[in-house]
Amino acid sequence: MYKMLRNYASIAILMFSMPAFADEVARITLENGAKVKLNDDFTWEYVILESQTQSEPATPVTLPATVGAATTTAAAATEVVTPAASTATTETLTSSAIAQSALLKSTAKSGVKVSFANSQWDDDGRLGLTFELSSNSTEHYVMIELEISLFADSGALIKKEDIKVWQAIFRMPDTYLRKGQTRESRVFWIEGIDKSQWTKQLMSLKMGEMDSRM
Repeated sequence: MYKMLRNYASIAILMFSMPAFADEVARITLENGAKVKLNDDFTWEYVILESQTQSEPATPVTLPATVGAATTTAAAATEVVTPAASTATTETLTSSAIAQSALLKSTAKSGVKVSFANSQWDDDGRLGLTFELSSNSTEHYVMIELEISLFADSGALIKKEDIKVWQAIFRMPDTYLRKGQTRESRVFWIEGIDKSQWTKQLMSLKMGEMDSRM
């Protein structure tokens, strides 16, 4: 797969001589059915979301009618106006992403890999998530942000949560994430997840800001 991605990346690089108006420069489908997009910053990522539009029922609205002449003694009538139905767009995992959900449970950036380790539930119904971090970077990381997207068994997006998956202790170098190390994060507790709708443990991870020390 990675050999194929490198070939497509070479094609994408040739496209940089043309004006680009978006981060995405190409989109391909792999042999296993997974879709990948190539970005103009020489990175690639799986295409895991699709938008679904759902119509919301129209809500009747009652408005006062215009009152007639001042000499009219009859009560003012009312007029019912029904507005057009509105639509709502939701983000849902693609069928390919659901079938290969294990690929979404890890992410890498700047030589650091973050993977989902395990989950648990407490007595208050909160979901506890733990992650494993490994580094192959020469940087000593003191802070790493992670965006977690949690999906119901149907694939519908339930919640996004931003956490600091790694946070070193000030002036304690032993707590830095260094090259060759593999460490486990603390437990992060997330509220608002229905346990009965999260039996497949569908999620996707995306690393954000990273701070390091020499």
